[in-house]
Amino acid sequence: MHLVVAKCNGDFMNTHRYQSMRQCLVDFPLEITPSEIGTLAKPVNILFKAAHLIGPLRELDSIFETIFDIAEEIADVECCAYIPETRISNGLTGISARHVIPPKEEPSEFLTPAAMGIHFGKTIHIDSKKDPSLLSICESWQATSLVAFPLRVDLEPVGALVFGKKKTHPFTTVQIKLLFALAIQAESTLIQHESVKALSFYSFLDPLTHLYNRRFFDSQLEKEVLRSQRSGKPFALLMIDIDGFKAYNDIFLHSSGDIALQEFATILQSSVREVDTVARLGGDEFTVILVESDAFGAQDLSQRIIEKFGNHLLPGVDQKRTERLTVSIGISTFPGDSFDRMDLLEKADRALFMAKSEGGKRFSLFQDVSDILSVQPPSGELPLQKIYRAAHSVMDIDKFLEIILFTAMKGLEAERGSIIVIDPVSGNYFLRAAIGFPNGKEQVLPGASVSPGSVTSWVLEHNTPLVISKVEEIPFPLQMKKTGYFTDSFLSIPLNMGDQILGALHLTNRKNADRFTRKDLDAFQPIARKIAWILFQGKEFQENIKRFSTSILHSLSSALEMRFPFLSGHSERVRDLCLRVGKRMGLGAEELGDLGTAASLHDIGNVGIPGAILLKNRTLTDREMEIARKHPFLAYKLMEGVPGLQNARRFVLEHHEFANGSGYPYGLRGEEISLGAKILSLAEFYDSITSERPHRGGLHHEEAIQFVKNSRQNLFDDGICFAFLEELCTPANIPITKK
Repeated sequence: MHLVVAKCNGDFMNTHRYQSMRQCLVDFPLEITPSEIGTLAKPVNILFKAAHLIGPLRELDSIFETIFDIAEEIADVECCAYIPETRISNGLTGISARHVIPPKEEPSEFLTPAAMGIHFGKTIHIDSKKDPSLLSICESWQATSLVAFPLRVDLEPVGALVFGKKKTHPFTTVQIKLLFALAIQAESTLIQHESVKALSFYSFLDPLTHLYNRRFFDSQLEKEVLRSQRSGKPFALLMIDIDGFKAYNDIFLHSSGDIALQEFATILQSSVREVDTVARLGGDEFTVILVESDAFGAQDLSQRIIEKFGNHLLPGVDQKRTERLTVSIGISTFPGDSFDRMDLLEKADRALFMAKSEGGKRFSLFQDVSDILSVQPPSGELPLQKIYRAAHSVMDIDKFLEIILFTAMKGLEAERGSIIVIDPVSGNYFLRAAIGFPNGKEQVLPGASVSPGSVTSWVLEHNTPLVISKVEEIPFPLQMKKTGYFTDSFLSIPLNMGDQILGALHLTNRKNADRFTRKDLDAFQPIARKIAWILFQGKEFQENIKRFSTSILHSLSSALEMRFPFLSGHSERVRDLCLRVGKRMGLGAEELGDLGTAASLHDIGNVGIPGAILLKNRTLTDREMEIARKHPFLAYKLMEGVPGLQNARRFVLEHHEFANGSGYPYGLRGEEISLGAKILSLAEFYDSITSERPHRGGLHHEEAIQFVKNSRQNLFDDGICFAFLEELCTPANIPITKK
């Protein structure tokens, strides 16, 4: 089933045209007669089951999928669609269809059967063999015969079901009757669906705080896990408990307790973004799902919540605002702390327990209080907490830039500021710091690619600052975009070191609508020079950090090969294969660099896997396999924070994903997997199966090549397989099998 949107031309609701097509109206009774019943045992029994099959479904797509299945069974239907009627416009929109593609251009013929059914309020039968003048309508459905049934809710038309036959004989009278009975069932289901939809909103809310309730939270958490698995982006889970609430509730009565819960809910709601989910689980227990956020973002939010609520006065004796309460927060992250929804909840709860056991009024991260694998490392193994802390040790220059910008802005009472930099390689513009922009706007998030705009372009081209008090002073044509800008006055300064242009700094929205002046420029210039110096040095610093950190990670890979001899040379061979295949596929120098780095470092996550598992000479248990499969994510975390390794990190994370979705850690499939990861996956797979491991021997080159051929389009991308086989099957390129 697919969903399309169609708009209709003027002929769509042409009443006069429909009057001339009244011969299409079904004028015979649609009840099944006693004489027909005896020959219709199978389809009638299927119809009896329709309510049972459709009843549990909530999503409209699923409902109509089932209806289409039944229609195919009872009447040999070969194409079908549900076309809803919209009262907003004069057309039909949001079509759910099967075995037919609604035309994007001139859809009026395609929509005619449904429109006629809605117009007349009756069943429509169009047979192009009986009436050739209707051929164009049937051809728009790639059919020879069509039947349409209008559907109503509260006596108002809501749409129509249209069924078609392509090459077989036209619909018989009995088949039309059977489909009519199915349409009645569909109409009944739509009525129920509308009622459930209206009630479901309220069933998901907590009546006291108007936050979401436990039922909605459970559903949303499951969805967020699936979304994160598809996108590869993390999220954080906060479990929150109000310290000493029971005692407060007992002393100052339930009315004060209810006020405390409601006001804490308001503080929670105001502290998060619209995309985040806040819920009350019951009593004084609350939770937040922090979308696309890691442990650092969760820590920042937790600290704000603790401070806000700690400073908030609550009702005390005689309802006077004299009392304060505190909160404790436990944090777990997906997939950093767990790949399982229930396990993630349990770990957030354990972190909350730790925060409360230490006196409350604090937050606790699960990764700081317990091992991610839920097993104690054997004696002599490296604790995973140390691995994570090592990965987070790189200085974040953007944080410092934001702090400097914010502090200086306050000196000029500017409410909005940004720093835009130029990438010297690509020439693209990126946001390095942004303050005073609405939350959740992707284009104003640090790191986002941005269009320079006419102001930035002019400032950088002329290497001259702009101090604008009013729009008439702008030295070039400009139409100001007013979104979020309260005045026409702004200050823009180029950032440079010597002859090198690095970017531009912009300030606007001065407090009380005051204007910027030359004196403000003179005051801010020293800060701008400092920021330019940081950007200039930061490039070199980050390159040094990248080289230094990558060198450390390569050393870790070498140490692993020394500890586990069966891995000796594996990373280097995989790197060589990846680069050869990548060059054959025409990848550029930058892509090859990322691919080579990923191939060299793809196994460093094994540092966190117990040696007893890696060296085991028998088949791993399910639990051991689960632990071993953590290594791509552990490698991903080890590479976190190293500048310039974003693409390589993703390749490493996904290098055990397969095209058919059977891989790990996320079960990605097809185009969800990055190109570099697809190449790395195949190269790693080939070298692994041709190498000895503690629990098995290695395959010969010919056997491995046949295995790869058999896995095309199943485990591996077909195009990459072709390049790989072309590279390795050249006689001069056939590697020597490792034994």
